Amino acid sequence: MRQKGIALIQVLLLSTILTVMLLSMHHQARQHLKLAQAVRDYTSANMALQSAEAEILFTMLSTQPALMHQREGLQQWNFHGQPFEFNGVELQVQDTSGLLNAASPPEFLLTRFTERYASSAALGRQLSSALADWQDKDDLPRLDGAEQQDYADGFIRNAPIQYIEEWLFVKGVTPELFQRIRPLLTLFPQGVNLNQQPDALWQLSLDDTAYKELHLAREKGQLTSQLYETVTGRVVDEFDRFSTGPGYRINFTVQNGDVRLSREMTFRLMPYQKQPFDIYEYRMRTPPTDIMNAVSLN
Repeated sequence: MRQKGIALIQVLLLSTILTVMLLSMHHQARQHLKLAQAVRDYTSANMALQSAEAEILFTMLSTQPALMHQREGLQQWNFHGQPFEFNGVELQVQDTSGLLNAASPPEFLLTRFTERYASSAALGRQLSSALADWQDKDDLPRLDGAEQQDYADGFIRNAPIQYIEEWLFVKGVTPELFQRIRPLLTLFPQGVNLNQQPDALWQLSLDDTAYKELHLAREKGQLTSQLYETVTGRVVDEFDRFSTGPGYRINFTVQNGDVRLSREMTFRLMPYQKQPFDIYEYRMRTPPTDIMNAVSLN
């Protein structure tokens, strides 16, 4: 009787071990299937991004920006950073001449920015001085500025900034503040296009009444240089232009299954030149949407 009990226990133990092994194999099989699906989704999304890039560049090279709204399928295009969909791709197209020069943004706009988002106008003046000190060649700090003695953990550049993220090293710039101002900055301004400034920049430079009127006119496709001058009192000339191009920053995003791929490209269009465009910046962004994608795609 005792031997039968031992045999029964052995059988139960063996059954338990086999069950655990089968469950483990089943889990591994499901993980492999999920990984295979993630790889397939990633490959498809990446191919869609490549196609989108070629199609977008061709569209912009073959159609004048001012005439895009007259062409079927392009009515939703804009060049001030408002998201729209184009052939299944989420786009944000920003004329870089509508952005702030990352190397030397106007102090009054920095002041208004920090007053709005950090409740401190003084911080804007400090950032302006610190940014100038970061780039000049001397070691003499400006009023409210910062030179090498104010940076214990690193060295300041003492030359023009090379990339926008360099702002994060400048005294007074927090990651939260940088994330808010980063979409308004560019290293390739190429003048000022007043009509292509993003809404967030208009809100800093215009009073509420002017902003609302111009925003509504732009949404309806009725914004003109005459209306802008009338509403703002600002003269449109060869320096403060009312045009589009030639530099653009495009963010385009493709969603395929659980995979979401984003790419950012900054370039200058020259459609009548032998070299029709110059790419200034090219960034691939792959934000993971779940733990499997975080493991398998990055």
